[in-house]
Amino acid sequence: MKSDIRLVCFDVDHTLLTDQQELTYKTKQTIFDLQARGIKVMIATGKNLAAVQSLVDELGMDDPLIFVNGCLVQYRDGREVLHEELRPDLTRRVLALGSRQQMDMMLYFVNDTVVKAGGIFNNALERYGGPTPRIVEEWQDLGGELDHVLKIVFIHSDDRRCLEEMAEILKKEIPQGIDLCFSLPILLEIHPEGVSKGAALKKVAKMLDIPMKSIIAFGDGENDLEMIQYAGIGVALGNATPTLKAAAAYVIPSNNEEGPADFLIEYLNLH
Repeated sequence: MKSDIRLVCFDVDHTLLTDQQELTYKTKQTIFDLQARGIKVMIATGKNLAAVQSLVDELGMDDPLIFVNGCLVQYRDGREVLHEELRPDLTRRVLALGSRQQMDMMLYFVNDTVVKAGGIFNNALERYGGPTPRIVEEWQDLGGELDHVLKIVFIHSDDRRCLEEMAEILKKEIPQGIDLCFSLPILLEIHPEGVSKGAALKKVAKMLDIPMKSIIAFGDGENDLEMIQYAGIGVALGNATPTLKAAAAYVIPSNNEEGPADFLIEYLNLH
């Protein structure tokens, strides 16, 4: 039943926001309309809270939110509900393999991101609204911080094959303890095994006592797959990957065409 919807979850980049990182008036108003009806609205993003703080504040999102692809569930004031880290030995193994392949990497922590000096693609994420990374000369300069890495992202905006080769190496060399996904064509993400936006959404739904059938989830990338599969109504945007479209109950117009807002207005009769 459409009237049973109690939670709507959005991926952020290329889903909730346009390609220009804008939240349109219609989308914002639709979210306020949902909240006014008592429907909870949350985000599930690969970014950390610092990178989207202004967005969640603007939208008044007071329920638990999913960050770093499900490694973290936090309220917008920073309080943690869930915290998953890579095993320290696996972090160092991934960094060694990546360095051997001369790959650019970005390390995600709770409050910031870190890159190594001299990376060609260090600024590739700026067009996705950041985050702006901290720079170190060598990974070992991080000292004990290396024991608390949430995820590692390989960046290559020139040649997807380099990322695909890296993925094969990681699968072969580290068969257990990590999971891999492509969140964007230029990003290969490494996080703890079993961690995903979908697994985190399941935990949040249980906390809030909301059944699967009462959840709508929107996404566009491979890292949205488990979330789309878990939600009672999984929705892929027109700009989504073929894999995500195949898994979704609905495929709607793109983020630049305000697809999610129009879908919600129609589906939930928000007129």
